Amino acid sequence: MKKSVNLILLTMLVSSISFAQYQFESFDINPSGDSYPGYLTEYNGKLYFIADDGTNGYELWITDGTTAGTQLLKDINPTGDSYPYLSTEYNGKLYFQADDGTNGYELWVTEGTSAETQLLKDINPTGDSYPDSFTEYNGKLYFVADGGTNGTELWVTDGTSVGTQLLKDINPTGSSFPDDFNEYNGKLYFTAYDGTNGRELWVTDGTSAGTLLLKDINTIGASSPAYFTEYNGKLYFAATDGTNGRELWVTDGTTIGTQLLKDINQTGSCSPYLFTEYNGKLYFQADDGTNGIELWVTDGTSAGTQLLKNINPTVDSYPYLFTEYNGKLYFKADDGINGYELWITDGTSAGTQLLKDINPTGDSYLYYFTKYNGKLYFQADDGTNGIELWVTDGTTVGTQLLKNINPTGDSYSRYFTEYNEKLYFQADDGTNGYELWITDGTSAGTQMTMPPIAPNLDPLINTYIFAVYDSSLYFSANYNSIGKELWKLTDTTYSASVNNIEKTINNINIFPNPAKEKIYITSYNDKIAYIEITNIIGQIVKAQNFVSLRDKSVALDISSYRKGVYFVKIITDNSTVIKKLLIE
Repeated sequence: MKKSVNLILLTMLVSSISFAQYQFESFDINPSGDSYPGYLTEYNGKLYFIADDGTNGYELWITDGTTAGTQLLKDINPTGDSYPYLSTEYNGKLYFQADDGTNGYELWVTEGTSAETQLLKDINPTGDSYPDSFTEYNGKLYFVADGGTNGTELWVTDGTSVGTQLLKDINPTGSSFPDDFNEYNGKLYFTAYDGTNGRELWVTDGTSAGTLLLKDINTIGASSPAYFTEYNGKLYFAATDGTNGRELWVTDGTTIGTQLLKDINQTGSCSPYLFTEYNGKLYFQADDGTNGIELWVTDGTSAGTQLLKNINPTVDSYPYLFTEYNGKLYFKADDGINGYELWITDGTSAGTQLLKDINPTGDSYLYYFTKYNGKLYFQADDGTNGIELWVTDGTTVGTQLLKNINPTGDSYSRYFTEYNEKLYFQADDGTNGYELWITDGTSAGTQMTMPPIAPNLDPLINTYIFAVYDSSLYFSANYNSIGKELWKLTDTTYSASVNNIEKTINNINIFPNPAKEKIYITSYNDKIAYIEITNIIGQIVKAQNFVSLRDKSVALDISSYRKGVYFVKIITDNSTVIKKLLIE
C-alpha cells in the first residue's frame, strides 16, 4: 500500500542566498492520482495529515520524514473516506473527528499507533455528532457536539469514554450551538442560544450548575456577542441590546460588570470590529453614524473611547489588517482620494498618516502582512507592475517593490512562511504558474526554487499551508505528474540548534515575558489556530485549539505553572513558530 518515494537532490546557486543546497523529496502516496495531503499537524515528534492513497480513501497518515516512516496510520473507514479533521492535542493525545462508516462523524483519539487510534465515544448513536470547537480549560477538553437527543450542545471530556459527557443541555427544546469560547479570569466564556433569550453571553466554571447565562443583554431578542478580546483585565466585545444597536461592550465576569461601554452610534449600530491591542490601548474600526467606518481607540473608559482620526471625510475608510511593527500600528485604509493604501499610526491623530500612496491611480490591494528579518513584507499593486511582493522598513522611501516576479501580470505572492532564516512563499511568475519562491529580503535573493525535473505548470496551485517540521519545509505540490502529493524541502544548511528554536520571530509576540500570572500571545498577520506549551524536559503542560475563535490574540492563564523555562509552539493559518517563555 505504501508507494515509492522519489528523492531528488538539487544544488542551487542563488545569487545572494550563499550557494545553499536544497533537497527535494516527494512522497507518492497515491500512484494512480492525487493524494491531496492536508491538515498538516505536528504531534509527539511526527507529522500527521490526511491523504487519499487511491485505495482506502481519505484517511489519517503519519510521517517521520523518511520513506519507511510515511504510512497510513489507520484505515478508520474500511468502506470509504473517514475524512479525519485534526483538531487539538490534549493531555498527550491527539483528538479529532472522523467517520468510521458505521457510527458517523464522532470523537476519535490517537497516541500515534494504529492500535491506539480509537473511537473515544459514539456521542450520537443515531447519526453524526460532529464534535468541533475544542478548547482546553481547567484540565479538561470542552467542545460542541450533537448527541442526537439534546441537539448541538456543550460537551466535555477528560480523555476517557466515561468522562466524555454532556456538560449542560442549555436549550432543552433544541440546539444551543455554543460558540466563541474564551478563557478569561479563571472561567470559560462563550455564546449560546437557550431557546428563550436568544444568542447571549454565557459562562462556565466546568460544572453543569456553574454553566450560566451571564447576562441577557438583549431582552427582546439576541445580542449576538462576538469578537471577544481581553484587554487590561476585562473582556471586550460587540453586542446589541435591542435599543442602542450593535455597540462596544465590556465585562469583568459579573452580571453587573457586563455593560455597554459606549453608544458610539446613537442613531444605529457602530458595529465595532477588528479589536487590536497596541501601546496600552485597544484599536478597532467603528461607524459613529456621522463619519462612517473609521479608526477608533479606547483606554477602557467611555470618555476614553474616541474617534482617533476621520481618515475619509466623505465616506468610510474601512481601516483593516492591523499589524504592529517597529513600535507603530500599520493598516490599510481608503482616504477617499488615494484609494486603499498603506497607513500608519503612533496612537495619535496627528501621527495617523498615509505611509505611501503605492498605487497613484487606484487601490494598491494590500494583503498578507508578514514580519521577517526586521521588515514588513506584503503583496501590493502599484498600478504598473500588478500585484507583487513589497517590503517596508517603516519609511516612505523604504516602502518599495521588492521584485516584479511576474512582468506580464500579477504574481500574487502569498502564504509567507519563515524557515531557516529565509522567507518562503507561493507566487506566479507568468511562465511556470504557482511555484515555491524564496527570499532573503533582497531583490537578487528573491528566487524561484524547484526540483530539476518539474515539467508541470502550477505545481503549487491550491497549496495554502506550509509546515516546518524536523528541520524541513513540508507542503503539497504536483511537480512531475505524479499527482498532488506531499513534498518536503530541506535546506542542508539548516541547524536545529537551541538558537533556531529560541530565535525571535517578529510576527508573533508573547507579552509579558518573563511572566507570572497571564500571557498574551499576538499574531500580527495570521489567525492563531493552536498553542502548545512544553516545559524544559519536553513535557506538554498545555495544548489548546483556537480554530473556532479565528482570532489573532489569545490570553492564557499560567498562574498554576512552576517557575522556569518553557517553550510555546504557536500554529497560525500559515506557519508554525516556537518561542521561549520564562515564568517567574
